[in-house]
Amino acid sequence: MELLSVQQAAAILDVDDSRVRQLVGAGKLRGQRISNRWLLDGDSVRDRKNHAVNPGRPLSPRNAWGLLAILADRPAVGLSDPEKSRLRARLRYMAAHQPLPARRLQELLSARAEARRYRVHSGVLAAVSAAPGVVQGGAGAAAQLAADYVAPGHVEIYVHPSRLSELEQGFGMIRDSRRGILLVRIPPADAWPALVPASGQGRNGHDAPAPVVASDLLDLREGRADAAAIGMLQPLLARFAPPGEGRM
Repeated sequence: MELLSVQQAAAILDVDDSRVRQLVGAGKLRGQRISNRWLLDGDSVRDRKNHAVNPGRPLSPRNAWGLLAILADRPAVGLSDPEKSRLRARLRYMAAHQPLPARRLQELLSARAEARRYRVHSGVLAAVSAAPGVVQGGAGAAAQLAADYVAPGHVEIYVHPSRLSELEQGFGMIRDSRRGILLVRIPPADAWPALVPASGQGRNGHDAPAPVVASDLLDLREGRADAAAIGMLQPLLARFAPPGEGRM
């Protein structure tokens, strides 16, 4: 396997070093940390180069969670009124310009959480997903929310930062970016209110809200997942369509 430095990957992708580290943290590039420096999988870097679009900068985690909260018709905690207004304007633009820009939205939200893969015994996956401080996302939550997407064995969860160490120890979770069967996303602690499911939604309060689940599906960059995500997002974005545009 060819290993690239952060600087080499940045040159291939035509981005700066900080963007490469952001992509690694978000699970978009495969890499490993050796002696306090990142080495990246060359195939992963070139695959992203070959499939890249030019969407502009992703939103900061704070604004990404604000956007998801607004899409879910929830309070955008911690944002000023001007910040909320800018996010609503962005959603109105998306609603008015069809077809729905799935790739643009995916990239906008790509920095919402750090992503880690873990090896863990398959027999404890259900218990991990149901643990306190854990919300199920991705394909598992999509099925619970009646989205048209099923991917058996694909397990994704969001974990409150304060709970991660306890989960790792309690369930024998071992970080493994190549063979891990459990994808764990760690959002900022102040984003947690946007992740807690509304009453009556999902599976006993353990499934992420629909906009969050849709963003997880978009991260898969796979046709069926994109279609399911768009199906979830269209009625949510329809609220932002300009008067007279009709419903999407």
